[in-house]
Amino acid sequence: MCGARPIPHVSTGVHVSFAALRRAPGAALSLALAAATLTATAPAASAATTEAPRLKVLTYNAFLFSKSLYPNWGQDHRAKAIPAASFFQGQDVVVLQEAFDNSASDALKANAAGQYPHQTPVVGRSRSGWDATGGSYSATTPEDGGVTILSKWPIVRKEQYVYKDACGADWWSNKGFAYAVLDVNGSRVHVLGTHAQSTDPGCAAGEAAQMRSRQFKAIDAFLDAKRIPAGEQVIVAGDMNVDSHTPEYGTMLADAGLVGADARTGHPYSFDTELNSIASERYPDDPREDLDHVLYRAGNARPAGWTNHVVLEKSAPWTVGSWGTAYTYTNLSDHYPVTGF
Repeated sequence: MCGARPIPHVSTGVHVSFAALRRAPGAALSLALAAATLTATAPAASAATTEAPRLKVLTYNAFLFSKSLYPNWGQDHRAKAIPAASFFQGQDVVVLQEAFDNSASDALKANAAGQYPHQTPVVGRSRSGWDATGGSYSATTPEDGGVTILSKWPIVRKEQYVYKDACGADWWSNKGFAYAVLDVNGSRVHVLGTHAQSTDPGCAAGEAAQMRSRQFKAIDAFLDAKRIPAGEQVIVAGDMNVDSHTPEYGTMLADAGLVGADARTGHPYSFDTELNSIASERYPDDPREDLDHVLYRAGNARPAGWTNHVVLEKSAPWTVGSWGTAYTYTNLSDHYPVTGF
């Protein structure tokens, strides 16, 4: 669960905790909760299984924190490397989270434009470029929401929504969701990308899960109000900050009106504090979690055999330096990519 921590290579010369301004890592979950399975917690699927266009969807928490606070995480390098990575190729839709740094996120989007020419703005950065803005958007909130949708297919409508409910560091950002309507060879496909509330020490006990529940219910209400025909696909993707191995996963599906994937393959954790070179340095004491999902809305068309696959991404080594010390990493984010297909 991405968040702010004092980090060992900040070039400001002052060792500072930015927890008041950024997401903080999740608390450890009990082994009893971890024993819960996707199938045991998922509500019965009422979604129609049809021959609707089968899309390939990538969700990726890109960890592009603001360079003014975190100058030494290789944001500019990664803004070039991520669009060139193998996992980024051949998708129909890409949903990004933590595209916070303005220049790095703009560069990433520009570098991806050849593959994905149809793009939304970043949620919460401004009202410009959106067909509608809903929820609790504020131009005075210090940080944007970091979510953007990139598409191979034309986007015929773009809306942003900023969550009203938040706690801890998330209170200081315009976190919410992007909603895009795609024209896929004449078929309308609805894609909603989000980054839900982080489990944060600035939240009271149980408060982060409560905020997530309210946010997922806001997604459900938003989509209900759209009165989307049952024959049209509705995909909800992002860093949900809900571990698929816990009972909260079933609560999330019920709150947001979603259907669990038919299969979950690849690496068992999309946020791995043991294997991921960035996550292991930033969160050495935190548990491994499976937080990122690409799901369908219950009651709408969806392809049979929908699979979520966690990609055990590995990059060429890249190095940053501070105070005469070099730090080398072999991942492009502290989360792994998750594909839906």
